[in-house]
Amino acid sequence: MKTIELHITLQPQVLDTQGQALNRAVHDLGYTQVNDIRVGKLLYMTVEEATDEAVHNVITTLSEKLFANTVIETYSYKVLEEGEKAE
Repeated sequence: MKTIELHITLQPQVLDTQGQALNRAVHDLGYTQVNDIRVGKLLYMTVEEATDEAVHNVITTLSEKLFANTVIETYSYKVLEEGEKAE
């Protein structure tokens, strides 16, 4: 069984209105050194597959069909090591 950490973010050319709102709020709090906030999604899951290729196929298929809108979002994932903790 593999634990997966899946990151989904808007493509760089897509306007991130939530990120812009957070950027303004951070500046309003006086942290003008913080800029370019982008908001995304982080998913954790376990996958029971025997090979890395099979895990890749499952994650890619689910990401493109369900988790991410690939017209405006990109995704990447990593397989967590045994000691790494999914938080």
